[in-house]
Amino acid sequence: MASNIVWGLDIGSSAIKAVKMQRSGTECNIVDFDIIDIPGADDPAERPARLSAAMKSLVDTHKFGNDPVVLAIPGSVCLHREFTLPPSPEARVHEMVQFEAKQQIPFPLDQVEWGYERFESADDTKAINVTLIAVRKSDIQELLTLSENFNLKLIGIAAAPVALYNFIHYEFKPDNVTLILDAGARGTDFVVMNKRQIYFRSIQIAGREITRVLENKFKVPYDKAESLKKNIEKSPQMDQILTVIEPTLRNLGADVQRTIGFYKAKSRGQKITHCYLLGHAFRLPRMAEYLQAQVREAPFAIVEGLQRVKLAPTINREVWENEFPTMAVAIGLGLQGLALSEMKLNLIPQATKGQVERELWKIWSAVAAVVLLIALGADYYFATKAADEYAKIGTDLNGTVEKVALAKAAEEKAIRPIAEKTDLNQRFTKIAHDRGKVEQIYNAILNVKGGDGHPLFGIGSHMYVTNLYVSRAPLVTEHKIAPNRLAKLGNSKEYGNIYTAIKPADAFDPMKIAPELRPEAPMLVILSGEVEVQSNNTATALGTLNILDTVLKALPQTQTQFKDRHVELVYDTTFPVQYEEHVYQYTLDGALKQPLASPEPNAPPPAPEVINHYSYVPFHFIFAWEDPDDKDVVPPATPAPEVKK
Repeated sequence: MASNIVWGLDIGSSAIKAVKMQRSGTECNIVDFDIIDIPGADDPAERPARLSAAMKSLVDTHKFGNDPVVLAIPGSVCLHREFTLPPSPEARVHEMVQFEAKQQIPFPLDQVEWGYERFESADDTKAINVTLIAVRKSDIQELLTLSENFNLKLIGIAAAPVALYNFIHYEFKPDNVTLILDAGARGTDFVVMNKRQIYFRSIQIAGREITRVLENKFKVPYDKAESLKKNIEKSPQMDQILTVIEPTLRNLGADVQRTIGFYKAKSRGQKITHCYLLGHAFRLPRMAEYLQAQVREAPFAIVEGLQRVKLAPTINREVWENEFPTMAVAIGLGLQGLALSEMKLNLIPQATKGQVERELWKIWSAVAAVVLLIALGADYYFATKAADEYAKIGTDLNGTVEKVALAKAAEEKAIRPIAEKTDLNQRFTKIAHDRGKVEQIYNAILNVKGGDGHPLFGIGSHMYVTNLYVSRAPLVTEHKIAPNRLAKLGNSKEYGNIYTAIKPADAFDPMKIAPELRPEAPMLVILSGEVEVQSNNTATALGTLNILDTVLKALPQTQTQFKDRHVELVYDTTFPVQYEEHVYQYTLDGALKQPLASPEPNAPPPAPEVINHYSYVPFHFIFAWEDPDDKDVVPPATPAPEVKK
């Protein structure tokens, strides 16, 4: 959204504030400005017509042409949220923010325009802190309609509090926690900036409330009361007027103090060290003093003029100084349009962004067409001299075509793995839903019971669990399975139903889910254990395993809807495993008994008695776990039945 010249338009409730800014390196100048009043109307139905009339006056006076425009949307209609994400690769941050946005925004995402900014944490963690701002599309439509009606080249829509942040950051670059209060006609924007962190809300007390108080007290029309407010210092009744508006100022101070208290509680007591005041209301006599007396959090400073932004020689400085207090948002918009702002958050709809890009393409196409016509004209007059030049152009064109072909090939190669990576990212995203579920699965499996109601695992059944693996994540972090696991799992049909086969044909890649399971990767369970052999009776052990197999298959979580999915038992028919027990004889004092009554010096210790045992049959169960009551898992779509005609 960067340009060398840009208009910033702050469309408020009572006026349109417009500045035209030009960039030169890292500096910028204001080359034009204007303020067009929007005649007052309490009826919202009359606002579009009055706003359209004000905008027509602006564009007729200043001729916007193809100059880019950035518009502001009031902070009062913006939803603001902050949250923290765990450390993650950059490629996954947007996907994680989008997932969090679905939880934080109380509307469907297709009904809002949203964006986010990242900011640093106060500690040394690598967590990702995010500020999310969202606006309903219906609130943005007024700006889009206005832009279309007057052929504005709209390149951005920014929240007014973000524009205030960008203005103060560019002008003063504060290092500590800073408060901005901007008193408009119908509300006061409360904005806290802490490095790249922003917090804001709208306080519904400002210039309009002060004017209404004077209107009711002195029984004069609204316009007369507004003039009385603006000329308090010249009025012989100044003390009386200040006494009348003092309760309103106290209410404003109380709201500001309450909002500061809420921010400090939310930010764990971070103290605001400075406050900048903007808006005509804060220039009223004793206004800042009243507010400072109530809010003692930080020293207040009225922003009197510009520090870094310059005024072009053509600007009427006297008029500018009178109107400057209300221009901060418009200047912040211009800074964002010139790519000089700290925060870049843009709420312009994606469709409009595409239209802007197409318009730019049309401009460049027109320029290219003009250049082509000039080249043809030159060729007509200088054909004999241009032969060598055309040959060179032809060579360059061929080279360009070859480069385009190489670029397309590189692009195809680059985007080929995107689908697989998208599946993997969606799969990892599901892991966040599994908090607490793994323990539930452990308990469900370890506490299974047989038909007699007794636990299947334990001393009573002579069957024991040696390992229980439950995860939606891959078995390994590498893209290939370790050889020992490959040998054990490669022949498992269930493992092959979950993961995609790779070369050699009997190997499976746990980083790639079978296509029919995307993007809902199931929980993979590998239950390992052993059955103790009784009296060398292997058949009894296998019977116990069959009972366990029947119980596991009957669980609702294993009754999957995917074809050829089942609970699979894997064991080695060469078992049970035999091992030796070595038994030594000891005397009462703990010494080894010698094999002879009178042992010879340096005699070797006695050989142990060797007892052979048949111990256990190892087993492995491999199956998918899909809880039908899990609301986080969306079942695959079932094809609609074919309707016979």
